[in-house]
Amino acid sequence: MILLFKRLISLLVSAISIFSIMNIGSKNPLNFIRTGSLNYVQTADVSLNVNALKKYQTLTGFGVSACWWAQDIGNSENADEVARLLYSDEGLALNVYRYNLGGGEKENPNSRIRGNRATESFLVQNDAGEWVYDFSRDAAAQKMLEKCMAYGNIDTVVLFANSPHYSLTRTGQATGGQTENFSNLPPENYQAFADYCIEAARYFLSKGVPVKYLSPINEPQWSWGGDWVGQEGCHYEPDEVVAVMRVFARAIKASGLDLKLMAPESGQLGDVTLDYFDRLVADPEIREALGSLAYHSYWADGQLWNKYQFGKALAEKNYPVNVEMTEWCELPLEHDITSYDSFLRMAEVIQHDLTLTGVNGWSAWVGVNNAGIREDGTWWSDGPLAMTDDAAEVRVATRYYALQHFSAFIPAGSVRVDPNPDVKDVDYQKDDDHVIYDFQLGYTASAYQTPDGRIVVVVINKGNERNFTVTAFGKVKAEIWQSTETGGYMQRVHSGIIPLKTKLPVNSVTTFVLR
Repeated sequence: MILLFKRLISLLVSAISIFSIMNIGSKNPLNFIRTGSLNYVQTADVSLNVNALKKYQTLTGFGVSACWWAQDIGNSENADEVARLLYSDEGLALNVYRYNLGGGEKENPNSRIRGNRATESFLVQNDAGEWVYDFSRDAAAQKMLEKCMAYGNIDTVVLFANSPHYSLTRTGQATGGQTENFSNLPPENYQAFADYCIEAARYFLSKGVPVKYLSPINEPQWSWGGDWVGQEGCHYEPDEVVAVMRVFARAIKASGLDLKLMAPESGQLGDVTLDYFDRLVADPEIREALGSLAYHSYWADGQLWNKYQFGKALAEKNYPVNVEMTEWCELPLEHDITSYDSFLRMAEVIQHDLTLTGVNGWSAWVGVNNAGIREDGTWWSDGPLAMTDDAAEVRVATRYYALQHFSAFIPAGSVRVDPNPDVKDVDYQKDDDHVIYDFQLGYTASAYQTPDGRIVVVVINKGNERNFTVTAFGKVKAEIWQSTETGGYMQRVHSGIIPLKTKLPVNSVTTFVLR
């Protein structure tokens, strides 16, 4: 009775405090007041009574790119284990595979890059000096795709190019121009670039690979080239993005293949990305071939206001296709692969991209990345998995489990719904326009209804330790998976009747699966 009385008093105080200063809206993930500065934090226990009738976006799933590790791992003794970790039901259960159509720098005698960032391609010169297709190339990467597909979860393969093939570029290199900020692809080669990508798609489709998208442009706003060359890339001005995509749209239509365009893989969210999106959707030919608008979530970690504003703009524009976040990794890299902070950071990025921005799909930059091994023995790498340069050793990074809290339980076709909290932590902050906005800094929660009717709730609790009650209409059983700094990652802490309360430690991530 005393506990119940305290609970009622806590709820009453919370309601009076919040409603006396603001009218909580129901449509936006953030709420606003225009008044003087105020800071108020609610640390009471929380009840989430999921409202599955209030629906948001439908998810296309989760994935990673196979750039550039697949051409090393595919021929290594670790290939089977990596495929299991990424694409099996016991692992991340990913359904999206992003296959890199390399620009051929590995075969380019004038290449300025080394290591596995120099890629093989399907376009080679024969003895007569003619450019011909050879789809036996990139064999290790193809083998890796086959191993991952064997688990049966992959329903979407994206063929993406960081640059056109080096033979099509102005400089004869797939690493950008000799000076910065100019396109390395001359207009007279747009069609040849489209033909190359179409033929690659035709080849993979003939093998039963579920290629859904061609994505020929990657981060067009970046300078690419000049004195610094670290990878394949190509700059495009906005008009050039449209011109290239128009040629690709026509090529897809002429091919008769069941393909769509993913574009333009903008390097970060913001106004330039919206400009790309507007231009592509406004073109009738491109719009007909367009299947997904895509951007990358780099350089925006913790920028909740910017993500909210971007998501608000997307909702207002109501583009006729899905919007997907197709690349993210920790930039700058501040943590080694054992860091719990790295795990929390990735979990929050996924949560914010799904809730504040409202994306339909989410993919990490790479599934595996090379590790920089320091003198103290620590491994530094930005992928869910890390490997030595020779691919002889692979280790699981903590951020792997951040993705697993979402991808292992929320399949493609799931719909984000309202977690409907009874109280929430609020931290009112003033922006440049003197608008006071509310970020739920103590915890964040997102909820999803899966195609088979389960309710999945992911809670990141960074505030004080507290009890959570999670319920949903018609659901009586729950499995609960939790990660904590001291207790380990992805521990199943409950299986059975939905508990009245679940303790969420500080800095924990917890996934509830209700059925």
